[in-house]
Amino acid sequence: MSSNYKTLPSEHWFFGAILRNKRLYAQVILASVFINVFALVSAFYIMTVYDKVIPNDAMESLVALTIGICIVMAFDFILKIIRGLFTDHAGVQIDRQVSQLLFERLSKNDNVAGQKPTGAMAATVKEFDSVKDFLGSASFVVFADLPFVFLFLFVLYAIGGPVAAVPAIIVISTLAVALMVQPILKRLAANAAKDGQSKQAVLVEMLNSLETLKTLPGISLLQTRWMESVARQGTVSLKSRFWNQLTSNFSQLGQQASQVGIVVYGVVLISAGDLTMGSLIACVILSGRTLAPMAQLTGLLGRLNQSLTSYNNLNELMQEPVRENKRQEQIRRPVLTGDIDFQNACFCYPEQKKDTLTNINVSIKAGEKVAILGRIGSGKTSLLRLLAGIYEPTSGSVQIDHTEVNHLHPEDLRKGLGVVMQTPMLFSGTVKENLLLGNPNATDDEIVACAEQSGAAGFISQLPDGYETILTERGQQLSGGQRQALSIARALVSNPAVIVMDEPTSAMDNATEQELVLRLKASLANKTVILITHRGSLLSLVDRVVILDSGRIMADGPKEQVLNKLASKKVAQ
Repeated sequence: MSSNYKTLPSEHWFFGAILRNKRLYAQVILASVFINVFALVSAFYIMTVYDKVIPNDAMESLVALTIGICIVMAFDFILKIIRGLFTDHAGVQIDRQVSQLLFERLSKNDNVAGQKPTGAMAATVKEFDSVKDFLGSASFVVFADLPFVFLFLFVLYAIGGPVAAVPAIIVISTLAVALMVQPILKRLAANAAKDGQSKQAVLVEMLNSLETLKTLPGISLLQTRWMESVARQGTVSLKSRFWNQLTSNFSQLGQQASQVGIVVYGVVLISAGDLTMGSLIACVILSGRTLAPMAQLTGLLGRLNQSLTSYNNLNELMQEPVRENKRQEQIRRPVLTGDIDFQNACFCYPEQKKDTLTNINVSIKAGEKVAILGRIGSGKTSLLRLLAGIYEPTSGSVQIDHTEVNHLHPEDLRKGLGVVMQTPMLFSGTVKENLLLGNPNATDDEIVACAEQSGAAGFISQLPDGYETILTERGQQLSGGQRQALSIARALVSNPAVIVMDEPTSAMDNATEQELVLRLKASLANKTVILITHRGSLLSLVDRVVILDSGRIMADGPKEQVLNKLASKKVAQ
């Protein structure tokens, strides 16, 4: 997939996106500079009116000053709108760029054999919303305004002298409280994220198996897990709100105390002749402007910690190894012939001590048709997934055209290898879109031809909108056999050199299966075929049989010879 948003190899998945939008954030900061400088104008306006205009009855000066401050207020209004637009635009850009990287990263996840539950993975990705919202909302503006607190304190000191000590003490106290609460909020945010993942995992698991659950008496077990996750999340949420409210209320109290303190201290200084009334009012106004970012900051501490936790979870996901990325610059094979070699190939699932496959040595010539037979758990499907590049052998090698599968460019591997999984997976969208997943460049004629070969054309023509019929998630309005037929058509669309099928007709009736076999014999004539099946009728498609047992090859040879030996053993037993 080509895109304008692909990162350079040296770029960080997140900070790279921020750097590409640095101009927008620079404009936000520049706008913040002017907005905060303009905020000083109202204070100076009040001070000038009280100390200069009123004592001297200078009405012309009042008019001029008022016109000037109105102009400043208009510019301030426009700049705030522009700043908001810049911030929102930056957030949208980062969302588009990082979302693409997240999708690509998940689609290439190297840990398919032992990854976290689907719901937990989805919850982790969903957490990006909190990071995105933090960068593309008023939250970022608060942090952009924060450095100007020191500017206002300096101006306060220049106008009111020792009066500036009052808001300075409040600023320090508010920061101290915020820092003390920070570890608590950080821990609560981490717990909230963990509980959210757990709840999402239960929900997705339930929705994916709803039909099965309705037939089981033990559905209450999932409900209990769900309610426990909800309860834990509710408890964490209450604690987070308490500490957020505590810091927010303390900040508000500080604002009120600052105003009272400035007024009391200011009156004393006015009595001593060290401060004017205009300066006192200006100091009160500037005090509010000084402490406003602090109040907003304390209110954002919860969101800040949530965003940091979300970022850490996403960063952990994005830092996992991706084998496909390693293959991007490796060997190109736009056209495969279909020679396959397993050389001492072994495979072990994560956290398992015993190998699922042990020392697999099989050579399959281009155009050869081979069936892989064996009991449940013998390793047949694992063998298929090694060939498809879904798994990587723990030792040994798996080669296509004398090139290791994990060294082939993924685009070439997907084009040259048509795979039909045991459980066909269809996606929401039209029938045509599902078939195009096998080859996005396929023509309508090619799609129809493959559908006819798989037996899908018949029922597709009876659908309300034919190939434009919208399928629900997983194609649930179709029968199991129809889904398998579409899956076979999808594998054929790219005209691959190798076809790998795992129980492709398990949901079909005998008549449909026989018709499919007749059609496939012609369409698979020049292709390498690897077939996993328990149905003897499909063996007419192959001329060689490999027997697997407990992850080891027990027999390999011509179909009739191997099947006769297998039958004689059963008779002897």
